[in-house]
Amino acid sequence: MSKGKKRFIILFLLALIALIMVTYQHNRRPSTTLFRILSYPYDVLNNFTTTINMTFHEVIDTFDENKRLRKELTAALIERQQHAEMLQENKRLKEILSLKEHWPNHVTTAKAIARGYDRLMHIMILDKGKNSGIKKDMAVITTKGLVGKIYSVKDNFSEVLLLRDPNFSVAVRLQNSRHEGVISGTGHRSYILKYIPPEETVEKGEVALTSGLDGIFPPGLPVGFVSSVRKEGIEFFQDIKVLPFQADTKIEEVVILSK
Repeated sequence: MSKGKKRFIILFLLALIALIMVTYQHNRRPSTTLFRILSYPYDVLNNFTTTINMTFHEVIDTFDENKRLRKELTAALIERQQHAEMLQENKRLKEILSLKEHWPNHVTTAKAIARGYDRLMHIMILDKGKNSGIKKDMAVITTKGLVGKIYSVKDNFSEVLLLRDPNFSVAVRLQNSRHEGVISGTGHRSYILKYIPPEETVEKGEVALTSGLDGIFPPGLPVGFVSSVRKEGIEFFQDIKVLPFQADTKIEEVVILSK
């Protein structure tokens, strides 16, 4: 068959299909089987295009909604954390206030703002100094116990020599046995209780309080508790370790006491 005849047949069929569809629209008769067959590809394509378009818009809307919800969730979490932090701060401030009432020789309260820059010394920096009445060697405490003493003072800030520093010492008395000794820092978490003779009985867990005999710290400040006692292999004094009540890595506010 020649190309001319093929083209004629195709054009004839297209014209016949167009005539059938026009006749259908004119008479508005129920769909015939032929029409449904001829229109099926168009319907499928139309439905597919519509579905794709709707799905695309739904995806866009869902993405925007998720983005909005994530933003609201983040804001809610931040607000919740801020609220929790405010509650913790209020609790600490109330405890500090009660501490000030318990110790009438208090000078002021201060916030810890930095750690010491000298690697050879364990120092904490406070946001108050001479202008707030702070002087060298004043005691620094929290609601849990002794922190250290004022080491250096400037007009608007001061440095605290922490309990753990090897240069720090405080005269103490054990609460139950009433034995007296001196606690010194070691540079580590546990400290040494010195000058307890081997014949004396010291129980693990005993509380050490300041005795006031050093002329620096007022008596009765909690310092720590006995964590271990060793008598074997010693010559003069027992080897006693003490853990502090106040960890210096968790200090935020402190109270300064005069001598």
